[in-house]
Amino acid sequence: MLLGSFYNIIDSSKEGQTYRAKVQFNPAHEIFKGHFPDLPVVPGVCQTQMLLETLSQLMNRPLELKLAHHIKFLALLNPEKNRELNMEFKIEKEEGENLWVNAVYSTPEEMFFRFKGELY
Repeated sequence: MLLGSFYNIIDSSKEGQTYRAKVQFNPAHEIFKGHFPDLPVVPGVCQTQMLLETLSQLMNRPLELKLAHHIKFLALLNPEKNRELNMEFKIEKEEGENLWVNAVYSTPEEMFFRFKGELY
């Protein structure tokens, strides 16, 4: 849905149950014309969708949100100022098709997003 047009994965790695990705935004994407023309901001719903799409890509399996226990949008994410973003996903528990995941999005200077929840 967003991967490939709104953002791209430019690097990724896996260490144990931790997946990492570096993504790059497309600041010319249509979404930013409405959100917002003079100050583009990555919408929270897009940040949540990016979690599903990126982790699905890294794990090579489709994932859906089952339950978000905790979602925090900690700072405005401007795709012109922060063109690249580091994403980290820790699989805390895996039971059948269900995953309990903690995720953080950041740059070296700032943290933007925290998530704790269940995916399947």
